[in-house]
Amino acid sequence: MKRLIKLILLILNVVAILLMLGSTMAGRVAPSSNILFSILAYGYLYFLIANVLFVIIWLFLGSKWFLLPLLSVLIRYSFIPLYFQVGGTDKADDEELLLKVMTFNVHRFQGVSHCTDCLDTNMAQFLDIVDEECPDVLALQEYIGRGDTLHLTEHLRRRGYGYTATGYDNGSVTGEVVISKLPIVRVVRIEGPAKLIADVLWGGDTVRIYCLHLSSYGLDESDQQQIHDISHGNMDSLTGRSTFRKFRHALLMHEREWGVLMPFFESHKRLSVVAGDFNDPPASYFYQQCRNYFEDSYSEVGQGFSTTYHGIFTRNRTTTFPSFRIDNLLHTPDMEAVAYKRIKSEISDHHPVVATMKKICNEKNDTKN
Repeated sequence: MKRLIKLILLILNVVAILLMLGSTMAGRVAPSSNILFSILAYGYLYFLIANVLFVIIWLFLGSKWFLLPLLSVLIRYSFIPLYFQVGGTDKADDEELLLKVMTFNVHRFQGVSHCTDCLDTNMAQFLDIVDEECPDVLALQEYIGRGDTLHLTEHLRRRGYGYTATGYDNGSVTGEVVISKLPIVRVVRIEGPAKLIADVLWGGDTVRIYCLHLSSYGLDESDQQQIHDISHGNMDSLTGRSTFRKFRHALLMHEREWGVLMPFFESHKRLSVVAGDFNDPPASYFYQQCRNYFEDSYSEVGQGFSTTYHGIFTRNRTTTFPSFRIDNLLHTPDMEAVAYKRIKSEISDHHPVVATMKKICNEKNDTKN
């Protein structure tokens, strides 16, 4: 009986290892080549935890099989700092030239549960966050460009945010916007309202701000409930083909969006910040491709898990969608993050993220490249 239990555990462990290794392949395999790896990327953290538990179980049983999951974890150790950080900081020392950027998918200021009656309260709380953090540049997604939000824009202007670049087009009510205390000298709108470039004057130089919002998965409540059930072990929900099609479509769109953005990244490799809602976890194809050009401020000075999505999708607020770090502040190697902060907020189904960066000397930059 004991041998049978060990055999079952070993089989389960091998499955967990294969799933974890597969989840780390998304950055190397485009979704159009094999969609499976991109879907597995969402489970990396769970597969990692499963293998760590297997290490503990095997050690408890006094079996040398603990080496198997331990080795698999070590092989893909480089992914762990993208999900969990120790020893970071959310405060920057006073320096002569720092750039503080906030990225925030404000979700039309409708809060976590799509509350249309909470706009005034949520916008007031947003201004409180801005007053507390005092970022130089705001990169906002799903920002309402009409109606009550016009008053918010005026409040920001009174606080010194006198420069605005918007990504609305085709009559969109919401879109991407860069609001800055620093002069915006050039604006480029890329392929519709979801990608915006604003070149900002900073310390006698120009820093490029990319404000991105990658394609949403378009999941409705039934899709999200299904994902919640699966993540809690209810395998009966695996039959939802429509949910899979939505994931596949969004992941293929992210690959296409990468193809659109990559030439911009390739042609401008200095003093750039990528801010926005990637709708993808760190193990994903899009994020991993970005890391060929940019550093992640979270992996430099972040703390804890720093999950940024915390959606609630049932009206009684009892069911939460699995949380991920999908909002990012990346920068080119000629810059360095000196502080990173994820701010918990109920204004949106996303948390705002703030990073403080500085230029680094040419010698250090040359070493990185």
